[in-house]
Amino acid sequence: MAGQGTLAQSSPALTLVESIAANSDFFTVDPLGNLYWTNREGLTKYEPASKTYLHYSNPRFGQIHLVDASDPLNVMVYHRDFMHIVWLDRNLAEKEAPHSAAGILPGFPGVVCSSALGGFWVFVPQDMRLQQYSQDFRLQAQSLPFFEILPAFGEPAFITEANARLYVSEPNAGIAVFDTFGNFLFIIEKKGIERFQVQGNHVVWFSEKELINFDFVLQEETLFLLPETKIRSGLVSGSKIWVHTGNDIRIYQAAGRLF
Repeated sequence: MAGQGTLAQSSPALTLVESIAANSDFFTVDPLGNLYWTNREGLTKYEPASKTYLHYSNPRFGQIHLVDASDPLNVMVYHRDFMHIVWLDRNLAEKEAPHSAAGILPGFPGVVCSSALGGFWVFVPQDMRLQQYSQDFRLQAQSLPFFEILPAFGEPAFITEANARLYVSEPNAGIAVFDTFGNFLFIIEKKGIERFQVQGNHVVWFSEKELINFDFVLQEETLFLLPETKIRSGLVSGSKIWVHTGNDIRIYQAAGRLF
């Protein structure tokens, strides 16, 4: 489908709701609007409704590489240095692993994400394929090797599951889309993107001063200018925008849903 151009828009009407001091390496937000961020000290959860802070760390597994809070009752924490996944409850207490689960991932993966089926997805560099595991680390599904189906792809920078599909970004090649059985579906031809969100037919990501929305069905891209000029990362949920700028994570409220 031919593209229909890029439309640059003025900043939507945004109100700064809150600014949270957070020296963060990585942050995410769960569906309830709770904020999570990581640094060398571990993982912090902030609940805006109650102004409550919770904390998790486990020095045995090293630093936290990423957090997936798409299920706020079953938060996935990935310690890359030791290739270890830990599952946390809503209070950031470690859940007891099933007796058959070693907690150690196969093949030194750089990217993982939660699965709606209750386990997780991982890209295994040695085999150049995606694999889906249950929470007790049993292999459930996998893709064909990328050198067979996506020869232009190297190791992905980010993976996320949304709308019963898996989205895999390789900044030099685009975003590949798979079904929940690991079958390749199509490529979204947008390069240079690492971390992103998927909301319906929209892929959403941030530059230093803009929120970018690409409708991959209509092939339309929209830029929203934001009141920040040095955005390190950001997330959108409904009518709220979270942006990480320096040592702060700032929450903005729009007048209505952005997409």
